[in-house]
Amino acid sequence: MPSVNKVDISPLSDEEIPIAFQVLSKSFGHEAPFVDIYFPSHDTPSGQAQGSKRLTVWKQTSEASTFLKATTRGDQGDQELIIGFAVWTLMKEAPPAELAKTENVEEVWPDEADREFMTRLWSDYVIPRSKAIEDSGGKGVYVLELLAVHPEYQRLGAGTALVEWGTKKADQQGLQAVVEGTPIARRLYEKSGLRAKIEEMRFDVGDEFASRRKPKLIFMTREPRK
Repeated sequence: MPSVNKVDISPLSDEEIPIAFQVLSKSFGHEAPFVDIYFPSHDTPSGQAQGSKRLTVWKQTSEASTFLKATTRGDQGDQELIIGFAVWTLMKEAPPAELAKTENVEEVWPDEADREFMTRLWSDYVIPRSKAIEDSGGKGVYVLELLAVHPEYQRLGAGTALVEWGTKKADQQGLQAVVEGTPIARRLYEKSGLRAKIEEMRFDVGDEFASRRKPKLIFMTREPRK
């Protein structure tokens, strides 16, 4: 583990998105099926260019989303390193159940089978989140949509700091915080007060996709604290 100074959390700029996307790719590798299908070929130059473009459009068009970076200083203390990345969104309306309403599906998933698989995953993926938003009575919820920490800089507090940025915002506004978390990140989320509401989210993708890896995700929520 590299020797580093303290971790800082600050807004991510448009220009830094390609670096953040590389952190995301390295963080998940090929251990997270949802990331693999949602960001096709994310560990290749073309996949990273496309993923960075999609994140940039998202950042520039969503006033409700906050893009954050976790940084630290290198061994010499003179270079700022982006070691983590997160997106928190204040959602007051349920996301579209149809993927085509949020993504250019033909461009991102040119293969028809990949496109259909991702479309079916998406329609199930948004169900718990949508219910939480509906149950909020119009107040909305804070959703941790993305969280990634570079594998060489894990266990330094970057993940916790990125999570707690959002839970603090949720507390200030009296709102619930939610995340669709991977099992490997469960302990981190529990440390920040999130608890499993759905132990394993369901993905009914049909018999024709039975051989494909389905996401293993836990839907976790946190009630606001005073």
